[in-house]
Amino acid sequence: MRVLALGASGEYGKHAAKILASSNLVSEIIIAGRNLESAQKCAKEIGEKAKAVSVDISDHERLISLAGEADIIVNTAGPEFEVTLKTLRAAITAGTNYCDISADGPTIEQALGLDSAAKANDVTALLGIGMFPGLTNLLMMHAISQLDSADEVRSCFFLSASVLEDTNERLRQYRGTSLVGAAWQMIMKWPTPPFNIYRGGALTKVGSKAEEMKIAMPGNGDIPAVLVGSTETITMPRAVPELRDVHAFISWFPFQLNHHYAELGQKVNEGRMDLSKAALAFLDSIKIEFDRKQAVLPEYLGEFAIWAEAIGKKNGRSTRYSCWPASGWASTGTPLAVASLKILGGEIEKHGILAPESCLDPLPFFNEVARRVLKTDEPGKILNESWTN
Repeated sequence: MRVLALGASGEYGKHAAKILASSNLVSEIIIAGRNLESAQKCAKEIGEKAKAVSVDISDHERLISLAGEADIIVNTAGPEFEVTLKTLRAAITAGTNYCDISADGPTIEQALGLDSAAKANDVTALLGIGMFPGLTNLLMMHAISQLDSADEVRSCFFLSASVLEDTNERLRQYRGTSLVGAAWQMIMKWPTPPFNIYRGGALTKVGSKAEEMKIAMPGNGDIPAVLVGSTETITMPRAVPELRDVHAFISWFPFQLNHHYAELGQKVNEGRMDLSKAALAFLDSIKIEFDRKQAVLPEYLGEFAIWAEAIGKKNGRSTRYSCWPASGWASTGTPLAVASLKILGGEIEKHGILAPESCLDPLPFFNEVARRVLKTDEPGKILNESWTN
């Protein structure tokens, strides 16, 4: 089978493409990008199954033509809020299956409107299967399954300034080219209104500034975090209609970064900054904190972490259940590759616009991702968990 890989020259895309190339299901990987030289370099690194072609995602007819020659589009190009709908529409028109790491809630809302068209063309389109969102959606579903009933579910992505050791290099690169990477544009889009959250059993618009709230971090108690416009708040209520509240958060350490992060999102919303300038300003703040060599949290989960918690009833008592990956297997490229292979192998038979929680069984999927990341057939303990009454 043939894979059309968009954005494969980037870190996540290249990692996913290597996994796909190792599968007997895949006969050829087409590395497609605007920069042919970068695509050729990536294809050479991936191996003999890969070939490079040039494509501009805005060239709809060219994209449809390439999609028509493939069995699936695997998309890591970005920023998602600019490219997801273009590539998804091309896939549907061509009748080609699709898988990506889309992380922008407002874009996913629009993509769900293409569900009927995807079904009519027998297209399976799985959106947002990376780490955050993706693994977080499945952690949420697992957390919900541990309770008799759940009213609220939350996910959080925690990042310490100490993990971003290449901040100086990123700043030099971005300022030298006047281009900020797609991943950082997406990071700054998350706290930028308007976006919808799910509260009180309905979608509610955040119109001016993202809220700063407290969330329970396993092993550390309540920490500050910023409510963001990730995709979980859009898709989770469709999978579990009885939920009253769905929240997705990011928390930065040192914690004073959270306030600055929300403020920058507000400035973008008000037109005082664009996403690139906001990203540079936030990277400057991270650099300052990194240079101060601030101590990390005691007993915390690592320099970055994801977790989910569900709040509801268990055996008639109010209960909070939290879970998070053990053994360092959480990643972005591997879940994308594993999900893409499930589509190619016919394990995901549903057609339409799908979210991870609508077509993937959490624990078996976690096990498969962990085996590939840890390179072992016996990954051991997959999840850590905690209960609070």
